[in-house]
Amino acid sequence: MRERIFRRPSARDLLGRVMGGVPGKVNDQLLLRLMNNGVLHWVDGGFSDVVEAVEQLPENEFILLPSNFRVPIEDSNYGIKSLAHLAKIDSKYVLRDIADNAPEKLTRTFAEENKLWPAVLINRAMEHQDVETPPIGFYWMGVNGQVRSTTWLRAVTGAEMEVMKKVGDFEGGVVDKRAYGRNLRVRVNSRTGNETYSFTLSRLPIHARGDLVQHSDWMNLGHNSSDPDASYRGIEHDQREQPPILFSAPTIFAFYEAMGFVGKQPGGKQFRINPFPIPTDNTMIDFVDGLRLRTLILDDNGRVSATSLNKTEIDGIIGARTIMRGYRSCWHHWQKKDLSFLYRPD
Repeated sequence: MRERIFRRPSARDLLGRVMGGVPGKVNDQLLLRLMNNGVLHWVDGGFSDVVEAVEQLPENEFILLPSNFRVPIEDSNYGIKSLAHLAKIDSKYVLRDIADNAPEKLTRTFAEENKLWPAVLINRAMEHQDVETPPIGFYWMGVNGQVRSTTWLRAVTGAEMEVMKKVGDFEGGVVDKRAYGRNLRVRVNSRTGNETYSFTLSRLPIHARGDLVQHSDWMNLGHNSSDPDASYRGIEHDQREQPPILFSAPTIFAFYEAMGFVGKQPGGKQFRINPFPIPTDNTMIDFVDGLRLRTLILDDNGRVSATSLNKTEIDGIIGARTIMRGYRSCWHHWQKKDLSFLYRPD
């Protein structure tokens, strides 16, 4: 069901799914009772301990995290827009892993000469990260100096939307009748279904097989979506001549829709490069669902209570697992295999 994936449920909602409803408030008495009954497990430690606990969590049981894992909304917005909590996939350290003669920043020439794929850059970037200070996503710099960024959960949700669309549970797609240049107009329903966003995907990596330019054109991918997640502007934007382009879940979904649309057009051109990660298998999506549906965090507002994790808190733990298990065991970048496991409407 869409609400399970797109809406942040309350702690009562999550506990009620297993317990058949939760009378009263989620307070200290309820939490202690659940711990004593073996339903709720306290995990105190670092990100690596949380990853291990979520991976081993038995069905119909929950995890409770201490409040030091909490990320306030203002810190969340700043961390994304300022890039402070994102991995730079085109840093000089990453480029030097690929070639000894790497430039200080990623250029078209270097990308084309080395036939770079986004997956290679993200994989190398994650090898430079610390599991106890994990990035919540990643970013890269376009040729014009403008940043493109996204986070792990936005990438997951964008892929889920695409699978939902295929079974008729989500709406959106390409508006144009044919591809004109490398821009496409798209329309995407809001995640609540109450609004529709029409926007343009620009500088799409549409090329013929073997065209080396495909290895550099993806760097300049853009959109002008007005969906709230993609268009939010914080004060940290004032520090940049060009504000970052954040790829929200709806814009990533639109990219996949455009990918399928172009692939059906005559002429042999199509998207051959996808910069957005897709969960590799059931193990990865089980882990993400463990965070969304069976992990709580202590409130620190002066009373003993608990809430579900917000997107940034989930992103951090996904980042930690990606570092621990290796990027390629957690993510892939193509849709040719069966991805039905991404959507479980039961």
